[in-house]
Amino acid sequence: MEMTTGSDDRDLIPSITFSDEERDSGAPNKAHIAEAAKLFTEHGFVRLENVYSPAFLQKLDTHYKKRYKNFLHSTNWRDRRPLFTVDVEGPFNDPAFYASPLVVPFMQHFLEKDYILAAMSSVASFPGAPDQHLHRDALPIFGKDYTFDVNVPPYSITTLIPLVDCTLETGCTKVWPGSHKCKNAEEADKISSIDPEVRTGSILVTDSRLVHRGGANHSDRMRPLLYMTFHRNWFRDFWGYENRPPVNISDSELKKVPDRYQHMFNWTKDRYKHIRAKNTLRRILPGTLREKLGK
Repeated sequence: MEMTTGSDDRDLIPSITFSDEERDSGAPNKAHIAEAAKLFTEHGFVRLENVYSPAFLQKLDTHYKKRYKNFLHSTNWRDRRPLFTVDVEGPFNDPAFYASPLVVPFMQHFLEKDYILAAMSSVASFPGAPDQHLHRDALPIFGKDYTFDVNVPPYSITTLIPLVDCTLETGCTKVWPGSHKCKNAEEADKISSIDPEVRTGSILVTDSRLVHRGGANHSDRMRPLLYMTFHRNWFRDFWGYENRPPVNISDSELKKVPDRYQHMFNWTKDRYKHIRAKNTLRRILPGTLREKLGK
């Protein structure tokens, strides 16, 4: 694909900046949400600035370092880019994180009010990590390429939340604007890429059909990046989660989720657990007990 010079020209990056008042009150300007939706529809991504306060980012960072420090430094990935599911606990089980009032109306605009939290993970880029491979976040759902997929509304959207500034030095996510409308690789090849830098407190929002890749880490520090993926309630993507759960939340933590957000965790609930247990008992219990169980 054609590459750009790799600069973050603010005039080239579709962005919306929320005021401190919007952030602290949890009441975004409707015009900001509408403009963000317009930019996202056109480019397949948008940078939302000043979504999280410095104090809340500090809580996330402190918990992350304490909870995953040993794990991160015990990994030995060839690409120096470990990817793992983060547990929904502590500040990660705070609606301020997974249901920011600045982000919820944006997601509802595209995914409807009953949208699902489909993944909560982290990818940490260590010093020396190379460029990631080019990819889209979801496989085609209508055939071998994206011929039909590009003509439907968004069904999967990811938010990237850096815990340190994502810059050209630490490695930012390189994107190909408008590639969410490309039916195949040949069409995407004609598009130039850009490198939107994302400062802490801000997020990068991407359509699952957007062509992108993580940038190399040229710095001397680890660059931890959190991400959450949200789906329409009928769509479920298992690609990349063959060996780990996309969302990991315990029963006790799930009870802490406010009622208004319980629907976001519907896919973590095993609705058939009791039925399977009952059927198992039917197979192993003696006839009389089995008959009683059936009643």
